[in-house]
Amino acid sequence: MIIPLSSLKLGMSGIIVRLDFSDPIKERFISMGLIPGKKITYVHESPFGDPMVFKIEDNKIMIRKNEAENIFINVTEKIISLDETTPGIYEVFLIKGGILLRKELENLNIHCGEKIEVLNNKFGKVTIKANGITYTFGKGRSKKILLKK
Repeated sequence: MIIPLSSLKLGMSGIIVRLDFSDPIKERFISMGLIPGKKITYVHESPFGDPMVFKIEDNKIMIRKNEAENIFINVTEKIISLDETTPGIYEVFLIKGGILLRKELENLNIHCGEKIEVLNNKFGKVTIKANGITYTFGKGRSKKILLKK
């Protein structure tokens, strides 16, 4: 699936397909290492989401969100937050929350790589089943838990 670089969630990666810029701007990005065919990973989220920090090979680069909208990549797996899910089985990919949320999930025995089942997602409440026990999360916490199908 080809999406703009600005649509990535933290931890997602893909292969650069094309740069939709005029030639001088395209040359600047190519000199920074944004070459079609290279793998790029979203590694750091700024407090307000702009700029975005990406890793290409061993280099990290910052790109403004409005520039990232013109860079297209091919992603193989989509990562979504818990609040965007539909019922089904998912794998916990990343927990973006602070230490309190991490401790709470650790006490519930929910870790990265853990399989969970989303039972329903209605009215800002997400009900999941993990390790045979049912839990409900509000919208705020569920936005900080990233999953892959």
